[in-house]
Amino acid sequence: MNILSVFAELLAQSGFAAITWQQCVMLLVSFVLLYLAIKKQFEPLLLLPIVLLVLYFAQRLLFRRLWDENLTVQISFDRDYIFCGEEANLVETIVNNKYLPLPVLEVGFDMSRWVGFQDEENSTVSDMTYRRDVFTASVRQRITRTLPVRGKKRGYYRIASTTVTSYDFLMTEKQVAHFPQETEFYVLPAHISASHIRIPYSKIMGLLVSRRRVYDDPFEFAGIRDYRRSDPMKYINWKASARGGTLLVNQHDSTLSQKVTVLLDCTGIGSAVTDALNETAISIAAELAERMLADGISVSVISNGIDTVDGKMLSTGELTGRNTALYLRRRLARLECRNDLTPMPQLLRTLHDGAHGSDLYVLISKEQKLPVLPDLEALTEGSDAIWILPEDRNMPERYKLTETSKSVEIVRWEV
Repeated sequence: MNILSVFAELLAQSGFAAITWQQCVMLLVSFVLLYLAIKKQFEPLLLLPIVLLVLYFAQRLLFRRLWDENLTVQISFDRDYIFCGEEANLVETIVNNKYLPLPVLEVGFDMSRWVGFQDEENSTVSDMTYRRDVFTASVRQRITRTLPVRGKKRGYYRIASTTVTSYDFLMTEKQVAHFPQETEFYVLPAHISASHIRIPYSKIMGLLVSRRRVYDDPFEFAGIRDYRRSDPMKYINWKASARGGTLLVNQHDSTLSQKVTVLLDCTGIGSAVTDALNETAISIAAELAERMLADGISVSVISNGIDTVDGKMLSTGELTGRNTALYLRRRLARLECRNDLTPMPQLLRTLHDGAHGSDLYVLISKEQKLPVLPDLEALTEGSDAIWILPEDRNMPERYKLTETSKSVEIVRWEV
């Protein structure tokens, strides 16, 4: 790179590249008047104020035209997601790629109050968190500021725009610009300890194992074993028995679908108890589904909660493999609990027409007032099912569910 190209680049990135002929005339006149006032002593008390006034307006026009040229502002997180209660870093990156310094640069953006800043000095919190940070950007400077944040509540959070405010060199005129952002951040449902999730998970796996034993498929050969008195005669392998000199029977695998459908109830919002029960239910669904996917069991999740992205009730379809667990947790993070959701009994009746009799249904609902149990029994058509019932540990006994069922096992989960 020769010296001419260096000067050309310097000129292109400076304010002189965008100066107009009117501004050139203004500057020329001011310099002539300044020369006459100082060198020739032509009315200095009159000409000097005129020169200063011309220079003042010249710098305002120049700053107004060029302050946001080659200026970029980006808001991002150092990771795509965290679990509820964990910490991450929000990163503000400002690049002033020109030879015009910015003495004051105020960067402001709005974000949900459920992603809290550890340093709230420049934050105003109401229904949203309003953050305002002040910088000074010199010539061709890159500024990076890291702000620790904490995920207070499960959710899907976005920063759509950043408002940037600057002032000219004499701090007399304010300039404002908006920079669009595409910042997305997930706070996934909180983890549940292995000791708490072990009991409901073992019950689900026990039902799956028992269903495999009951529904043997004669066309799925698994091996040969010794005869037992409880074995049907039709399963005896006569050729193998003749060769071995003892009775042997064929073993068969089950072709019954190893699929679990999780039904998640998100009705209700407003009180601390209701919110805690809903968040616990969502965390239970995420933890159970992740464990089942890791064990090779297909899982689908259906909920009356609304996906905040597409505005529809959650229905994941059939998921397989441990790699889909993160996708499921992201979908659950976007789930919105409301008071006007479809009641769980109505949702169960709606699902009855398309129900698969081979699926194992796991209901996670805090509902103890509406008649959920009859509709769940009708959905499963008498097959085994599990109802995980999150409930307030301080709830009086007279308000707790007292119904029982032969086919539905109720697992209570105190919160």
